Amino acid sequence: MRVGAVVLAAGPSTRMGRPKLLLMYQGVPLLRRAVDAAVGAGCIDVIVVLGANADQYRPILNGTPARVVLNQHYAEGMAGSIQLGVEALGDEVDAAVIMLADQPFIDAEIIRRLIETYRTSGKRIVACQYGQVRGAPVLFDRALFLELLLIIGDQGARTVMESYSGHVATVDIPVDAAGDIDAPEDLDRLNR
Repeated sequence: MRVGAVVLAAGPSTRMGRPKLLLMYQGVPLLRRAVDAAVGAGCIDVIVVLGANADQYRPILNGTPARVVLNQHYAEGMAGSIQLGVEALGDEVDAAVIMLADQPFIDAEIIRRLIETYRTSGKRIVACQYGQVRGAPVLFDRALFLELLLIIGDQGARTVMESYSGHVATVDIPVDAAGDIDAPEDLDRLNR
């Protein structure tokens, strides 16, 4: 089973007021943590979709096997980044984990659990379950790649997950692991 990863890192960090993926957690920039989680979980190809702040983020990826794809239209929403990432994976993978680069508590073990559940469940989608909420990262079987290529705007992959709700397996994750970094107060919470 060949699983790739698409790390979404194109957003402008508007609420943060600075390039948030450069922020450090446990001595590692957020973007690098996401890539390391995918690589550590055994993803055979890791695509990082950059947009805003791309020149500042690229050096963080030195020394990793990640490939960079640039989303020139990142302001139009997350859908374009997902599409570029899935297209870049090509035919080499059986499934893709769609990851957000600003979730510092997502590690290789969580990604491995998604992949293992995919292997054993027979489901086409495996999502993280944070209490009552399903969310990222989410693994999609390649049979749904066309659906991912058809999403629009800033809706992300949630619409595909909702359309195929009968095909979703979940991995229970602690609610606090769902945290992402969008604003300065999130960074304060992270560093407590």
